[in-house]
Amino acid sequence: MSPLTRRSYPDSEVTVAPHKNDPPGSPPSGWHAYSAAQIEATLGCGMALVKHYGLADVLGHDDISPGRKRDPGPDFPMESVRARLMGRGDDHPDLYRTTGRLYVRSGAGPEFAALPGTPLPVGTEVEVLAKHGLWWQVDVVGEINGVMDIVGWCHSKYLEAIDG
Repeated sequence: MSPLTRRSYPDSEVTVAPHKNDPPGSPPSGWHAYSAAQIEATLGCGMALVKHYGLADVLGHDDISPGRKRDPGPDFPMESVRARLMGRGDDHPDLYRTTGRLYVRSGAGPEFAALPGTPLPVGTEVEVLAKHGLWWQVDVVGEINGVMDIVGWCHSKYLEAIDG
C-alpha cells in the first residue's frame, strides 16, 4: 500500500528500486510506474515550456532539492525525456537482448494479445522505450519472423542489457 495515497497497486505497476539520492545501503522503495500517457503529457507540456522560455536544460525535483524531493524517482525515464525536450542527438534508447523465447504483447500484461511475429527468438535485440513496472515497452530491432516494426510490451525478466 502506498503511504501517500493509501492505495494498493498490482506488482506489475510497481518498480522496487533505490532512489539515486538515498545513502548507500538504504533499502529500496516501491515506485508506481509512469504510464505512456503521463510521459507523453510531460513531453507536450515540457516542449511548450522549453520553446516559450528558451530553457537550457530540464531537471527533476530530486535534482533541485535532493534532501526534500524524491520525484520523479527511478522509474521515470529522465535522460530520454530530457534529450527529447532539448533536441539532443545523443538520445539512444537502452538496448537489450532476449534471454528466452519472448512474446511481445499489445499491452503491459499477460492478458494482452501477442503481436504478430512473436515469440522473439533468444538473442533478439530490442530498444526499451518505456517501463511500466516489470512490463517494458520495446521496439524490436530489425525484421523478426518476417515482421518489421514490432513495438509492444514484454516482461523485463526475459531481457538482459547489452553493454554499449
